[in-house]
Amino acid sequence: MSLNRLFRLISIALLMLFLALAISLVWIEWSIYQNGANSVPALRNFRLGLVAMEKLSAERGPANAYMGSRPGERDALYQQLKAARVTSDTAMDQLRDALEKDPTLRQSPMFDRLRTVQQALGPARAAVDRIGLQPEDQRTTLYVVSAVNGMVDMIPVMVRLTAELASIVDQSDPDLRDGLAGVRAAASLREYAGQIGSRFTAPLIIHRKLNSDEVIEIGRLYGRIELLRSLVSAQLASYSKRPEFARAIDEMDKQYFDNGFQFLDYLLQVGLKSGDYGITPAELAARYVPQMKSILDLRDLLLDDMMVRAEQRNVQARNFLASVIGLTIIACLFFQLLMYMIRKRVVRPLVSATDLVVGLVDGKLDQEIPKGKYDDEIGGMMRALRVLKERILERNSLAKEREALITQLQTSSNTDFLTGLLNRRAFFSYGEQQMAVAQRYERDLSVVLFDIDYFKRINDSYGHLSGDAILRGVAQTASQLLRKVDVLARYGGEEFIVLLPESDLAQAQAVAEKLRAALAHKDFEIDGGQHIRISASFGVAALVDGRGLEQLIKLADTALYVAKEQGRNRVATSA
Repeated sequence: MSLNRLFRLISIALLMLFLALAISLVWIEWSIYQNGANSVPALRNFRLGLVAMEKLSAERGPANAYMGSRPGERDALYQQLKAARVTSDTAMDQLRDALEKDPTLRQSPMFDRLRTVQQALGPARAAVDRIGLQPEDQRTTLYVVSAVNGMVDMIPVMVRLTAELASIVDQSDPDLRDGLAGVRAAASLREYAGQIGSRFTAPLIIHRKLNSDEVIEIGRLYGRIELLRSLVSAQLASYSKRPEFARAIDEMDKQYFDNGFQFLDYLLQVGLKSGDYGITPAELAARYVPQMKSILDLRDLLLDDMMVRAEQRNVQARNFLASVIGLTIIACLFFQLLMYMIRKRVVRPLVSATDLVVGLVDGKLDQEIPKGKYDDEIGGMMRALRVLKERILERNSLAKEREALITQLQTSSNTDFLTGLLNRRAFFSYGEQQMAVAQRYERDLSVVLFDIDYFKRINDSYGHLSGDAILRGVAQTASQLLRKVDVLARYGGEEFIVLLPESDLAQAQAVAEKLRAALAHKDFEIDGGQHIRISASFGVAALVDGRGLEQLIKLADTALYVAKEQGRNRVATSA
């Protein structure tokens, strides 16, 4: 019997056996998908996200209380605020650790959103601290509202993050969709409930009536809360027959929608009429925040129930997998009987050839490919593998040469040959990306444009080689003084440009002044071993709504012209 015919007969038998095994494995994978085998870790991450958002939201209570503190209670309230911040940071760090452990989540936008929130916490908290340290008569509505909004503005980012985590849970186990929607509605309900309390912070601190904008915003939040209340009830319709959920819903209605809303209505009426509230922000937090605990209790009850259901499905999946493993063992015993018939002529050479193919695919090109012992299909495969190895070696060599050439071309096209900095084209390419990010997320962005004073005199007096040395020295000095995120480029001739992400006009002006002083006090060595000093003039402009990158550069250029007109070696700004 020829090897081909023998292999065909055994292939039929293997096909029948492994077809059953493949169907079983496919069914297992389908069951895992349907029953949410991956839903438990996804639920844990989702819960960490909700807790992080909740703790960040809860931090507003002590923050509002501290901003409205009086000298006698300031220290005690600040200690409470510090404790709340530690709790928020711990929750954020736990979520960050969970995202970092999952390679897919670590590379997702969720990780960037969390990092954005953590970076924004510093300035927001600093604004709260400044107001808390001010005397009561110096606290203004503008700064209080700005500080409150600074803490509130981070919540939409956290909402998007938790929504993405919820989407992963939904994909893992669609049967949890109703509970998932209820949890998200409860979390949103708690957040909007907290925001209503925050809207009274400024009036309580300044001791004034509510203005029209605050009344409208409170009314809008009222509407959202009522809508979420209906949504929670609708999503929990299937849970309402269970006693623990019925009690939790009743407790939420009693504690928050009865007691909490009555308190808010009282404050609203006082705010509309007299503004004489009779309570401080600390007393507001002490009376109002506990009323929201029932919302969190309902949320946690739903999460616990979803976790139990997901774990039950995992147990079912494991039991099903065990039964398939038993079937696989039986199939393997039968497979051993068939393997005995063709072990010498087919299996061993085929396994060897397979290992060689896998090795070639994995890049193990140093392995030796033996000659076939028989003049058959396996021998032909070995000869083909030797040819394939030679072709792969040739292809890899050509690919390396091509990649090296591409890298060299990319580097030369983006780099100024003299200074080693980005050139003008590369700067605009990167700058447009940063501009889009800054405008989308409403971040600060500034541009510093500077050039060397009297550079033509240097070229005329010392030669162009000396001028080139000065340009390289300026590039090196400026690069050492900038952050890693800042972008320094040669704009043309003796002009340089700096892009400063996350920097407002004042910060950019400080950077420009630092660069100006460093250049003015540095001795630059030129050809012939001489040392000379130079100065530079700087123009600074910051991003304002509606401006594009070119407009920003034009403003910086105008400011640079002003610096030149005012005597050079100075920094000028453009509003």
